[in-house]
Amino acid sequence: MKKRFLKGRRARYGGIAAVLTVLLVAATVLANVLFGTLAGRYGWYSSMRPALTYGVSEKCHQLLGAAMDAAEAESGTRAEVEIIFCDLPENLMASSTSSYVYQTALTLAERDPERIKVTCYDVWLNPDNVRGYMTTTVIDRETGIESEQPVTLKSTSVIIASGSYHRVYANTEFFVFEGGNASNVWAYNGERKLAAGILRAIAPDAPTVCLTNNHGEAYYDYEILYLLDDAGYRLDYVDLTQDAIPAGCGLLICFNPNKDLAVESGISSLSEPDVLDAFLAVPGHTFLVFLEDGTPRLPNLEAYLEGWGVSTLYHKSGETSYRYMVQDTSGSLTSDGYTIYGKASAGYAGELLAGLSQPVVFKNATALRAAGGFVPNGDGSYTRGNRTMYSLYESGKGAVSWANGAPVDGDGVLLMTLTEQTLEGGVSRVGVSASVDLATESFLQSAVYGNSDALLRLLGRFGNLRTPEGLTIKPFQSTDMSLVTTAQKLRWTLLLSILPALAIAAVAVPILVRRRHS
Repeated sequence: MKKRFLKGRRARYGGIAAVLTVLLVAATVLANVLFGTLAGRYGWYSSMRPALTYGVSEKCHQLLGAAMDAAEAESGTRAEVEIIFCDLPENLMASSTSSYVYQTALTLAERDPERIKVTCYDVWLNPDNVRGYMTTTVIDRETGIESEQPVTLKSTSVIIASGSYHRVYANTEFFVFEGGNASNVWAYNGERKLAAGILRAIAPDAPTVCLTNNHGEAYYDYEILYLLDDAGYRLDYVDLTQDAIPAGCGLLICFNPNKDLAVESGISSLSEPDVLDAFLAVPGHTFLVFLEDGTPRLPNLEAYLEGWGVSTLYHKSGETSYRYMVQDTSGSLTSDGYTIYGKASAGYAGELLAGLSQPVVFKNATALRAAGGFVPNGDGSYTRGNRTMYSLYESGKGAVSWANGAPVDGDGVLLMTLTEQTLEGGVSRVGVSASVDLATESFLQSAVYGNSDALLRLLGRFGNLRTPEGLTIKPFQSTDMSLVTTAQKLRWTLLLSILPALAIAAVAVPILVRRRHS
């Protein structure tokens, strides 16, 4: 009788426990459904992502302050810049991208409210407020040509204006995109872009840089053009066999040439070396050349560079000459050894590049050395007459030069040079880079390599410009919830499902067996 009573009570308790479990599960499900419905209706959401904020560096504040002081001293009037947003503040702050740019602009204005002003207009409700900004400077992404064109203002547009000057920026210009894909943003570049825009606005009479276009110049991308724009130059193109170099041009660039300079012959009386000599006879003028290990032999251009103290190196096998390819397996980013770190030289070059702490990378570089007749000065420079060639960057001690598939030279080589010609009233310059990739997107859009800052330092020196050097991009933190692949997830799921069961079985089976036989 007692056993029957106990079994009945246990059954009742078990039934009650089962009912309570069902009720608890049902209540939990109903609560989730109810809360989910209310959250969807009234917007009860809280972002679990980290709140990313990017302040303005002291270097940026000092750069802009000094530039505005200089502009005021030159003009005698106060330098004033207006940063105009084409949407209301609440909408800008709600945007996942515009909020970064807006907050950076506000920070700049808070530091110097007398000279930097932030204004917001609703471009849709009050288009008259921005009707005067319907044109802007545009760099064509296919050709790289800069021109003034009509522009359609959007709610994401940002305008930087000062006096009669203005420039419209698209929201995408303040960010860096992986592989050029506008849907895959990976870094914020607002501090540098806004600084560059303000520097350009308070000094609108920008010097012109002309890029030659009659030597088969090949661009792997157009990042060098955007860097020139950030440095404060106006962009133009010139065919040295057809056009006169514009009067306002102080910098001439020949980027990755594949055809030689034209020289006087029985067919033509034109001599591009003579055109370059006339250009470089003016103090302050600079000619830059970017070569690489795949550049074909260009006898006229190379002879011209030798006159400025720079010799390009070849290995001759039979009747064929092969250009040097520089490899440094001990100082390379890649296992093949052809993406190498440049070593900054000492002396004048060290002074010119002082403070640049990030490494400068030269990919697919050819080799340079001092040309014959230039006498070493013992400090990395070589002189002949009124021309002195300085080594800016050189290879490491472990570098080896290859040609025609074999190592041919184990001595160090130069990777970037700058030659100065002393003239009455100043100097003119010729610079040579042994790498074209030095100035491509992969390295100019990097937060860890110094290629961008090194070029900005030189460009600022050539054009007597203040550049946004040192204002590097800021990569976004990863917000991914998983760091493993799908296959790894499956393996971990199976493992974590089976191991507890095996552990329980390992403990429970001996106990059950022992009880059964006790």
